[in-house]
Amino acid sequence: MPIVHKSSTIEPPLQSAPWAELPVEITMDILQRLGTIEIVDSAQRVCSTWWKVCHDPAMWRVIDLKYDPNSDMRGVLNKICRIAVDRSQGQLLKISIGSKDLLNYIADRSSQRRHLRLVNCGNVAGGLVSAAKNFPLLEELHAHLTFITAEDIESVGRYCPLLKSFTLNASRCSTIGYSLSTDDGQALAIATSMPELRHLALLLNPLTNVGLQAILDGCPHLVSLDLRHSNVDLEGDLGRRCRQQIVDLKQPHDSTQDYEFDSKIHYYYGCWSYDEYEYQDYLSNIGRYIDSENENG
Repeated sequence: MPIVHKSSTIEPPLQSAPWAELPVEITMDILQRLGTIEIVDSAQRVCSTWWKVCHDPAMWRVIDLKYDPNSDMRGVLNKICRIAVDRSQGQLLKISIGSKDLLNYIADRSSQRRHLRLVNCGNVAGGLVSAAKNFPLLEELHAHLTFITAEDIESVGRYCPLLKSFTLNASRCSTIGYSLSTDDGQALAIATSMPELRHLALLLNPLTNVGLQAILDGCPHLVSLDLRHSNVDLEGDLGRRCRQQIVDLKQPHDSTQDYEFDSKIHYYYGCWSYDEYEYQDYLSNIGRYIDSENENG
Protein backbone atom coordinates (compact mmCIF):
# COMPACT_ATOMS: atom_id res chain seq x y z
CA MET A 1 0.00 0.00 0.00
CA PRO A 2 1.46 3.38 -0.92
CA ILE A 3 2.59 5.59 1.93
CA VAL A 4 0.98 9.00 1.78
CA HIS A 5 3.12 11.88 2.98
CA LYS A 6 1.86 15.35 3.71
CA SER A 7 3.49 17.52 1.09
CA SER A 8 4.27 20.18 3.70
CA THR A 9 6.44 17.75 5.71
CA ILE A 10 8.51 16.26 2.88
CA GLU A 11 11.88 17.87 2.25
CA PRO A 12 12.97 18.05 -1.39
CA PRO A 13 15.97 15.84 -2.27
CA LEU A 14 19.28 17.67 -2.45
CA GLN A 15 21.12 15.42 -4.87
CA SER A 16 21.32 16.13 -8.59
CA ALA A 17 20.96 13.50 -11.30
CA PRO A 18 21.92 13.13 -14.99
CA TRP A 19 18.30 13.53 -16.13
CA ALA A 20 17.97 16.79 -14.19
CA GLU A 21 19.16 18.69 -17.26
CA LEU A 22 16.22 17.58 -19.42
CA PRO A 23 13.80 20.33 -20.50
CA VAL A 24 10.90 20.74 -18.07
CA GLU A 25 8.33 19.79 -20.73
CA ILE A 26 10.03 16.44 -21.35
CA THR A 27 10.39 15.74 -17.64
CA MET A 28 6.67 16.45 -17.17
CA ASP A 29 5.76 14.10 -19.99
CA ILE A 30 7.85 11.33 -18.43
CA LEU A 31 6.44 11.77 -14.95
CA GLN A 32 2.82 11.98 -16.10
CA ARG A 33 3.18 8.50 -17.56
CA LEU A 34 3.81 7.19 -14.04
CA GLY A 35 0.41 8.16 -12.67
CA THR A 36 -0.80 10.20 -9.71
CA ILE A 37 -0.02 7.64 -7.00
CA GLU A 38 3.57 7.03 -8.11
CA ILE A 39 4.27 10.76 -8.41
CA VAL A 40 3.03 11.61 -4.92
CA ASP A 41 4.44 8.50 -3.25
CA SER A 42 7.90 8.24 -4.77
CA ALA A 43 8.84 10.12 -7.96
CA GLN A 44 8.87 13.54 -6.32
CA ARG A 45 11.62 12.37 -3.95
CA VAL A 46 14.06 11.18 -6.62
CA CYS A 47 15.87 14.49 -7.07
CA SER A 48 15.38 18.22 -6.51
CA THR A 49 14.47 18.81 -10.16
CA TRP A 50 11.70 16.21 -10.05
CA TRP A 51 10.55 17.67 -6.75
CA LYS A 52 10.02 21.05 -8.39
CA VAL A 53 8.32 19.59 -11.45
CA CYS A 54 6.01 17.47 -9.29
CA HIS A 55 4.82 20.63 -7.54
CA ASP A 56 4.15 22.52 -10.77
CA PRO A 57 0.36 23.09 -11.16
CA ALA A 58 0.63 22.14 -14.84
CA MET A 59 1.42 18.58 -13.74
CA TRP A 60 -2.01 18.21 -12.17
CA ARG A 61 -4.44 19.13 -14.92
CA VAL A 62 -5.42 15.45 -15.17
CA ILE A 63 -5.87 13.30 -12.05
CA ASP A 64 -6.87 9.67 -12.51
CA LEU A 65 -6.52 7.38 -9.51
CA LYS A 66 -8.10 4.32 -11.20
CA TYR A 67 -10.64 3.71 -8.47
CA ASP A 68 -11.57 0.06 -8.02
CA PRO A 69 -14.97 -0.57 -6.37
CA ASN A 70 -13.48 -3.57 -4.54
CA SER A 71 -10.31 -1.86 -3.37
CA ASP A 72 -9.48 -1.44 0.32
CA MET A 73 -7.23 1.52 -0.50
CA ARG A 74 -10.02 4.10 -0.79
CA GLY A 75 -8.84 6.15 2.21
CA VAL A 76 -5.28 6.34 0.87
CA LEU A 77 -6.49 7.29 -2.61
CA ASN A 78 -8.66 10.05 -1.19
CA LYS A 79 -5.68 11.55 0.63
CA ILE A 80 -3.60 11.42 -2.53
CA CYS A 81 -6.46 13.02 -4.45
CA ARG A 82 -6.61 15.97 -2.06
CA ILE A 83 -2.87 16.52 -2.39
CA ALA A 84 -3.13 16.45 -6.20
CA VAL A 85 -6.10 18.84 -6.26
CA ASP A 86 -4.28 21.30 -4.00
CA ARG A 87 -1.22 21.22 -6.23
CA SER A 88 -3.32 21.92 -9.34
CA GLN A 89 -4.06 25.42 -7.99
CA GLY A 90 -7.26 25.68 -9.99
CA GLN A 91 -5.86 24.33 -13.27
CA LEU A 92 -7.54 20.93 -12.96
CA LEU A 93 -9.29 19.83 -16.17
CA LYS A 94 -10.05 16.14 -15.68
CA ILE A 95 -10.46 14.03 -12.55
CA SER A 96 -11.75 10.64 -11.43
CA ILE A 97 -12.88 10.30 -7.80
CA GLY A 98 -14.29 7.49 -5.67
CA SER A 99 -15.79 9.35 -2.73
CA LYS A 100 -18.71 11.75 -2.42
CA ASP A 101 -16.74 13.61 0.26
CA LEU A 102 -14.32 14.78 -2.43
CA LEU A 103 -17.03 16.29 -4.63
CA ASN A 104 -17.36 19.63 -2.85
CA TYR A 105 -13.62 19.68 -2.10
CA ILE A 106 -12.96 19.67 -5.82
CA ALA A 107 -15.82 22.02 -6.66
CA ASP A 108 -14.48 24.64 -4.25
CA ARG A 109 -10.95 24.52 -5.70
CA SER A 110 -11.34 24.38 -9.45
CA SER A 111 -13.84 25.80 -11.91
CA GLN A 112 -11.89 24.86 -15.04
CA ARG A 113 -12.59 21.13 -15.14
CA ARG A 114 -13.98 19.67 -18.34
CA HIS A 115 -14.27 16.01 -17.29
CA LEU A 116 -15.56 14.52 -14.03
CA ARG A 117 -15.76 10.80 -13.28
CA LEU A 118 -17.46 9.33 -10.19
CA VAL A 119 -16.79 5.67 -9.38
CA ASN A 120 -18.62 3.82 -6.61
CA CYS A 121 -19.29 7.00 -4.65
CA GLY A 122 -22.42 5.55 -3.05
CA ASN A 123 -25.45 7.76 -2.52
CA VAL A 124 -24.57 11.23 -3.76
CA ALA A 125 -28.20 12.37 -3.77
CA GLY A 126 -28.23 16.17 -3.69
CA GLY A 127 -24.44 16.41 -3.91
CA LEU A 128 -24.41 17.74 -7.45
CA VAL A 129 -27.17 20.27 -6.78
CA SER A 130 -24.65 22.62 -5.17
CA ALA A 131 -21.42 21.35 -6.72
CA ALA A 132 -22.61 21.75 -10.32
CA LYS A 133 -22.65 25.53 -9.91
CA ASN A 134 -18.85 25.40 -9.92
CA PHE A 135 -18.64 23.29 -13.10
CA PRO A 136 -19.52 25.86 -15.82
CA LEU A 137 -17.10 24.37 -18.37
CA LEU A 138 -17.93 20.71 -17.77
CA GLU A 139 -18.22 18.72 -21.00
CA GLU A 140 -18.27 15.14 -19.68
CA LEU A 141 -19.80 13.63 -16.55
CA HIS A 142 -19.45 9.89 -15.99
CA ALA A 143 -21.03 8.25 -12.93
CA HIS A 144 -20.52 4.52 -12.30
CA LEU A 145 -22.10 2.69 -9.35
CA THR A 146 -23.08 6.09 -7.95
CA PHE A 147 -26.62 7.19 -7.15
CA ILE A 148 -27.71 10.68 -8.15
CA THR A 149 -31.23 12.04 -8.24
CA ALA A 150 -33.34 13.71 -10.91
CA GLU A 151 -32.69 16.99 -9.10
CA ASP A 152 -28.92 16.44 -9.39
CA ILE A 153 -29.32 15.82 -13.11
CA GLU A 154 -31.40 18.96 -13.58
CA SER A 155 -28.78 21.03 -11.76
CA VAL A 156 -26.01 19.65 -13.96
CA GLY A 157 -28.08 20.47 -17.04
CA ARG A 158 -28.75 23.99 -15.78
CA TYR A 159 -25.22 24.91 -14.70
CA CYS A 160 -23.21 22.90 -17.26
CA PRO A 161 -24.47 24.10 -20.67
CA LEU A 162 -21.45 22.63 -22.49
CA LEU A 163 -22.16 19.06 -21.36
CA LYS A 164 -21.92 16.68 -24.32
CA SER A 165 -21.37 13.28 -22.70
CA PHE A 166 -23.24 11.82 -19.71
CA THR A 167 -22.90 8.37 -18.17
CA LEU A 168 -25.23 7.11 -15.44
CA ASN A 169 -24.36 3.42 -15.23
CA ALA A 170 -25.62 1.05 -12.53
CA SER A 171 -26.80 3.98 -10.44
CA ARG A 172 -29.11 1.85 -8.29
CA CYS A 173 -26.33 -0.63 -7.48
CA SER A 174 -24.90 1.89 -5.02
CA THR A 175 -27.95 2.10 -2.75
CA ILE A 176 -29.17 -0.58 -0.35
CA GLY A 177 -32.82 -1.49 -0.62
CA TYR A 178 -33.42 -0.40 -4.21
CA SER A 179 -34.81 -2.75 -6.81
CA LEU A 180 -34.86 -2.40 -10.55
CA SER A 181 -38.54 -1.44 -10.58
CA THR A 182 -39.39 0.94 -13.39
CA ASP A 183 -38.73 4.62 -12.80
CA ASP A 184 -38.46 7.38 -15.43
CA GLY A 185 -37.39 10.15 -13.06
CA GLN A 186 -33.74 10.26 -14.14
CA ALA A 187 -34.61 9.82 -17.82
CA LEU A 188 -37.13 12.67 -17.82
CA ALA A 189 -34.63 14.94 -16.06
CA ILE A 190 -32.07 14.20 -18.78
CA ALA A 191 -34.64 14.87 -21.51
CA THR A 192 -35.65 18.26 -20.13
CA SER A 193 -32.25 19.60 -19.02
CA MET A 194 -29.54 18.22 -21.35
CA PRO A 195 -30.54 19.10 -24.93
CA GLU A 196 -26.95 19.26 -26.23
CA LEU A 197 -25.97 15.70 -25.32
CA ARG A 198 -24.14 13.65 -27.97
CA HIS A 199 -23.34 10.60 -25.87
CA LEU A 200 -25.53 9.00 -23.18
CA ALA A 201 -25.02 5.75 -21.27
CA LEU A 202 -27.80 4.38 -19.04
CA LEU A 203 -26.62 0.85 -18.38
CA LEU A 204 -28.79 -0.94 -15.80
CA ASN A 205 -31.18 2.01 -15.57
CA PRO A 206 -34.86 1.58 -14.58
CA LEU A 207 -36.25 3.79 -17.36
CA THR A 208 -39.17 2.63 -19.53
CA ASN A 209 -40.23 3.43 -23.08
CA VAL A 210 -41.81 6.64 -21.76
CA GLY A 211 -38.45 7.89 -20.52
CA LEU A 212 -36.68 6.74 -23.67
CA GLN A 213 -39.20 8.54 -25.87
CA ALA A 214 -38.65 11.73 -23.87
CA ILE A 215 -34.87 11.42 -24.27
CA LEU A 216 -35.11 11.00 -28.04
CA ASP A 217 -37.36 14.07 -28.22
CA GLY A 218 -35.36 16.21 -25.79
CA CYS A 219 -31.83 15.26 -26.91
CA PRO A 220 -31.98 15.45 -30.72
CA HIS A 221 -28.19 15.48 -31.18
CA LEU A 222 -27.54 12.06 -29.61
CA VAL A 223 -25.22 9.86 -31.65
CA SER A 224 -24.56 7.12 -29.08
CA LEU A 225 -26.91 5.56 -26.53
CA ASP A 226 -26.27 2.65 -24.16
CA LEU A 227 -29.44 0.92 -22.90
CA ARG A 228 -27.98 -2.40 -21.79
CA HIS A 229 -29.80 -4.16 -18.94
CA SER A 230 -32.67 -1.66 -19.05
CA ASN A 231 -36.44 -2.19 -19.06
CA VAL A 232 -37.13 -0.67 -22.47
CA ASP A 233 -38.80 -2.59 -25.31
CA LEU A 234 -37.23 -1.87 -28.70
CA GLU A 235 -39.38 -4.23 -30.77
CA GLY A 236 -41.84 -1.65 -32.16
CA ASP A 237 -41.81 1.86 -33.60
CA LEU A 238 -39.65 3.21 -30.76
CA GLY A 239 -36.96 0.66 -31.53
CA ARG A 240 -37.02 1.57 -35.21
CA ARG A 241 -36.67 5.24 -34.31
CA CYS A 242 -33.69 4.48 -32.08
CA ARG A 243 -31.94 2.54 -34.82
CA GLN A 244 -32.58 5.34 -37.31
CA GLN A 245 -31.67 8.24 -35.04
CA ILE A 246 -28.75 6.77 -33.05
CA VAL A 247 -25.51 5.86 -34.82
CA ASP A 248 -24.09 3.78 -31.95
CA LEU A 249 -26.93 2.01 -30.14
CA LYS A 250 -26.39 -0.62 -27.44
CA GLN A 251 -29.63 -2.51 -26.86
CA PRO A 252 -30.95 -4.03 -23.59
CA HIS A 253 -29.71 -7.57 -24.26
CA ASP A 254 -26.32 -6.66 -25.73
CA SER A 255 -23.25 -8.01 -23.95
CA THR A 256 -21.60 -5.96 -21.20
CA GLN A 257 -18.28 -7.79 -21.33
CA ASP A 258 -16.57 -4.60 -22.54
CA TYR A 259 -17.81 -2.65 -19.50
CA GLU A 260 -15.04 -2.18 -16.95
CA PHE A 261 -17.34 -2.92 -13.99
CA ASP A 262 -19.10 -5.83 -15.66
CA SER A 263 -18.59 -8.28 -12.78
CA LYS A 264 -19.96 -5.77 -10.29
CA ILE A 265 -23.19 -5.07 -12.16
CA HIS A 266 -23.81 -8.76 -12.82
CA TYR A 267 -23.76 -9.41 -9.10
CA TYR A 268 -26.54 -6.86 -8.57
CA TYR A 269 -28.40 -7.77 -11.74
CA GLY A 270 -28.49 -11.37 -10.59
CA CYS A 271 -30.08 -10.30 -7.31
CA TRP A 272 -32.63 -8.11 -9.09
CA SER A 273 -33.73 -10.92 -11.37
CA TYR A 274 -35.91 -12.16 -8.48
CA ASP A 275 -39.28 -10.64 -7.70
CA GLU A 276 -39.69 -8.79 -4.38
CA TYR A 277 -40.59 -11.82 -2.26
CA GLU A 278 -38.01 -14.10 -3.85
CA TYR A 279 -35.39 -11.43 -3.29
CA GLN A 280 -36.21 -11.26 0.42
CA ASP A 281 -35.95 -15.07 0.57
CA TYR A 282 -32.62 -14.81 -1.22
CA LEU A 283 -31.30 -12.39 1.40
CA SER A 284 -32.69 -14.52 4.22
CA ASN A 285 -30.92 -17.60 2.86
CA ILE A 286 -27.65 -15.69 2.78
CA GLY A 287 -28.22 -14.58 6.38
CA ARG A 288 -28.92 -18.13 7.53
CA TYR A 289 -25.83 -19.39 5.72
CA ILE A 290 -23.62 -16.79 7.42
CA ASP A 291 -25.14 -17.61 10.82
CA SER A 292 -24.50 -21.33 10.34
CA GLU A 293 -20.93 -20.66 9.29
CA ASN A 294 -20.37 -18.59 12.42
CA GLU A 295 -21.86 -21.31 14.61
CA ASN A 296 -19.68 -23.99 13.03
CA GLY A 297 -16.71 -21.70 12.80
